[in-house]
Amino acid sequence: MRNLIVACLLLVFAATASADYYSEAGKGWWWYEKEPPKATEEKEKNRDAGSRPAKLRDYTYDQIWDMHPDNFEKLAEGLKKEAVRNPSEENVRDYYEVQEIARKKALAFTNVSQYVWQKYPELSTKKDYPITTPGNLGRISRIREEKSRKLRENRNDFALIYFFRQDCSFCDEQAPILEWFTNSTGWVVKRVNTQENPGLAARFHVEITPTLVLIQKGNQDYFPVSSGVISADEIEDRTYRAVRLLKGEITPEEFSLYDFQRGGGFDVKKRPPAPTEK
Repeated sequence: MRNLIVACLLLVFAATASADYYSEAGKGWWWYEKEPPKATEEKEKNRDAGSRPAKLRDYTYDQIWDMHPDNFEKLAEGLKKEAVRNPSEENVRDYYEVQEIARKKALAFTNVSQYVWQKYPELSTKKDYPITTPGNLGRISRIREEKSRKLRENRNDFALIYFFRQDCSFCDEQAPILEWFTNSTGWVVKRVNTQENPGLAARFHVEITPTLVLIQKGNQDYFPVSSGVISADEIEDRTYRAVRLLKGEITPEEFSLYDFQRGGGFDVKKRPPAPTEK
């Protein structure tokens, strides 16, 4: 009899516990009904902590100096905003102190850059683009010589087509410049009146005058040189680059590269040497 009573009590307790569990199973935080008290308290704590703007005194000088650039930028921006919001002596001083650190970091980077360029001259463009007067004059002389030589070598394989109109005042300005180019380089410049030859103009997609187009003998490809009036130096420079491009001597990525600059700092296809172990 006693054992029977104990067994009944256990069954009743199990049934009650089971009923309570299943009756609450669809409620609570997991069903987005409420947040656990600890999570809510932690969230409020973080919100309160984040509401206080950062102060320079929160960090040591070394911590700021070694700070990741993204974090440094965030700190500096926060100090600026706080100084604008409340321009107290402390806030404004903090802003300018962090700016002074930024200036010193920039100076340190510049100093190390000069050191690296002097120790590893292959990483600098000074030899390809000198800034001293004698060096710059030498660079300009090499450019002029290279352009002149390239145009002389290719004057029998290429020609320019000059599209113009009789009632085009810009064409009147371009004509004597082209005459100078022809006399100085020996290049052939074929004149085409777009009013008399609209089909040829359409073939080369000419929509405005004056227009210059470069063609190559035995090659169906062509390359536009200019649309609108350009100077003699521009005609020479653009024709030089267009010739090199049509001959396959350069790619669009190398469009501004001169032959004497190959292997230097302006050569986009130059690869650095493999690092050596110290």
